[in-house]
Amino acid sequence: MLKPLLTRLLNHLLAQNSWAAEALQPFGGKHARMILPPFSATIVVLEDGGLALAGETANIDATITVPPSVALRILAGDDHVGTSASITGDTEFAAGLARVLQGMSWEYEEDLSRIVGDIPAHEIAKFGRSAVERTKRQAHNVASMLAEYWQEEQPLLAKQRHVTQFIKDVDILQEDTERLAKRINKLKHRLQADE
Repeated sequence: MLKPLLTRLLNHLLAQNSWAAEALQPFGGKHARMILPPFSATIVVLEDGGLALAGETANIDATITVPPSVALRILAGDDHVGTSASITGDTEFAAGLARVLQGMSWEYEEDLSRIVGDIPAHEIAKFGRSAVERTKRQAHNVASMLAEYWQEEQPLLAKQRHVTQFIKDVDILQEDTERLAKRINKLKHRLQADE
């Protein structure tokens, strides 16, 4: 019962993002296991570029594992987090599927307008966007406050300038070590030549 519903949802999203089916067509017939602990699902790309949930016994071409913390960052709109997912198997297929799934957007206001009408749907969507923006701002403020506390009051985190200075010092030490190693090698060769 859940599979047909999720398949309909996936294809509804594909219909709202017409570019996605075209991007998936080259991967027709391939299966990907999506793992978001503790959940997992196997998705098959149909020949027309559509998506469907496959059975658990399907031959898997690629596996994409997304840790829960990464999933939350993806939902929050962090574009740089995609590389944090673990991919095994056919990496080209998995990367293509991940790009499509990450790039799709849901036209929830349009879907909502079919149920409650255009004006209420617009107001509900506006309220939702406002609530999400406020939540993001508050989360950012709390994170900044905690970072400052852990840097100033309870030194648990290093300050950016200290990290930058440490990296510079390590680079200088590495260069000095390489120069010293070259000098030692030159001295060895001279000693061997003198013998």
